[in-house]
Amino acid sequence: MAIKRKSIASRRKPVALVVGLGLACAIAAVAWAVYIREPDRNNRSYSGSPPPKSFTRSARTLGDLLEMSQEQLAKVDIAEMNLLCATGLPGAEGIDIERCLGAIDRWAERVKSETERHLYRLTDPRFADHAEHYQHSEARFRAEWVVNILQQDIGLHYHAGFVGPDQPVVLPKTSKECFIHGFMDNEDAHKAFGGNCLSLPAAYAAVGRRLGYPIKLACAKEHAFCRWEGTDNANPAWRDRFNFDGAGEGFSIDPDEFYLSWPRKTTPDQVELCGWLKSLTPEQELAVFLAHRGLILSHLCKDNIAALAAYSHALQLWPASYGALQNVLETSSRLWAGEVAAHPDIFRRSYGVKAVDGRVVPCEDTARVEPKRDPRAAIEALDEINPRNMQRAMPPGMLPTPGLPQPPSPYGPAIPRPYRPPMPAPLPR
Repeated sequence: MAIKRKSIASRRKPVALVVGLGLACAIAAVAWAVYIREPDRNNRSYSGSPPPKSFTRSARTLGDLLEMSQEQLAKVDIAEMNLLCATGLPGAEGIDIERCLGAIDRWAERVKSETERHLYRLTDPRFADHAEHYQHSEARFRAEWVVNILQQDIGLHYHAGFVGPDQPVVLPKTSKECFIHGFMDNEDAHKAFGGNCLSLPAAYAAVGRRLGYPIKLACAKEHAFCRWEGTDNANPAWRDRFNFDGAGEGFSIDPDEFYLSWPRKTTPDQVELCGWLKSLTPEQELAVFLAHRGLILSHLCKDNIAALAAYSHALQLWPASYGALQNVLETSSRLWAGEVAAHPDIFRRSYGVKAVDGRVVPCEDTARVEPKRDPRAAIEALDEINPRNMQRAMPPGMLPTPGLPQPPSPYGPAIPRPYRPPMPAPLPR
């Protein structure tokens, strides 16, 4: 009998174990429903972002991009636009645009996942300080998480130390400083080259737009930043408008007035003249990228002809841009000074100018010499050149053929022939 009681007791142990496990699972389920799922129930007043948008390639070359209409440019991925403007520059040799765009798609997936997972902090009473920090705005929450995830988790960073307002601007030494492929020359973005205050906002906008966020770019003096431009957005939770910046470490929201003194001091008149502190259109975004392409071509490659082409395209896209006009004028002046320096004797004798420190100035010690010309010989030469030019320009059948009857002259008593001055006498030899 003792053996029998022992076997019965041994049978009760598994039963007790199963009951205990079941009770523990029930407690865990209640705790999960109360303490973890509760924020999800509170989040019903907030909207989830749509699935990340997948952009298709719109252009294969920079030339294709420049031939697009205004409507076509509005559909182009800002990341593709940025990368195409970097092609052929130092530091962008062999750039794989498809791979770069794929990386940005993965970044967007990561930002979406982390943002949605922590969105409950806006309504959960346990995170009241968080909600106060974001001013109970879903738009501000999403904008800050774009910057924080890309900086802290992905590894996007400024390529060098920040240049203060009182320090001279350091010109770029590679295209990686100005364009977003500088974040992708290493599989781990923490170890990549990095970027600057143009490529970082472009990366934030590229990721944000994949998530449907109404993010625009805006410019200040020698700086670019992002703007949440959602006052008329279809999603009521996203109807907000504010500037946000992540050029250095961290995230900040500042009014337009802040950028009158940071990172460079400027005046309202300069802001109006240059079109700063306004949300950029797709054409203006492309113009800004082309301007930085021209900067690298001019100062790093010393190719003023290619730089002038980039600056000219930028001016065509943004005709009201004073900065684009200045770039065209300065580059043209350098080209002109280069020609004068290459042929100093000719320009000194014929035009009375010389090149000094990259500028063309008058020659104060040399009078301009005008060669003497015989006006009679010039007129006779024109009489020979003009018919040949007409024959090349006019299609067959439009010019009179020698030996064939010609139509009557339109001139008669009622229509006098045009006046032709008498030929001057030859100049004395």
